[in-house]
Amino acid sequence: MQRRSSTLVLSYPNGESYISTKRSITENTMEFEGVGEIIASRQLYYFDETNRKRIVSVFVGKPQPSIDSRDYQCLFQLIGIGHQQPQVARGYDSVQALQSALILAAASLNHLNEKLGRSLMWDGGVKGELGFP
Repeated sequence: MQRRSSTLVLSYPNGESYISTKRSITENTMEFEGVGEIIASRQLYYFDETNRKRIVSVFVGKPQPSIDSRDYQCLFQLIGIGHQQPQVARGYDSVQALQSALILAAASLNHLNEKLGRSLMWDGGVKGELGFP
């Protein structure tokens, strides 16, 4: 298997941007760029030790049939915190895969939020509240 990578710069409407790298996912021997077609996203933020506002984005891809089984998979990705690589959630059907992605994204965010002293927040909530199941 040949590994290739390329760089993609994605921009937010507010002018901020981040760099995403196309990575191969060896579990299914196929390549993904981010999470594919994004069906949902949430933007959170925190203030770092220098009081600079840091953006954290959650992207959830459209659930797809798994290539290696009869199940479905749903990719999600946290940008701006953690390892920032796409992660795979699985389910019996597309709804369960989507639910699994939201639950796993919430678990990842809660873990990282604890490391940040519960300072992550989103515009729809209060400090420490992430708005996920």
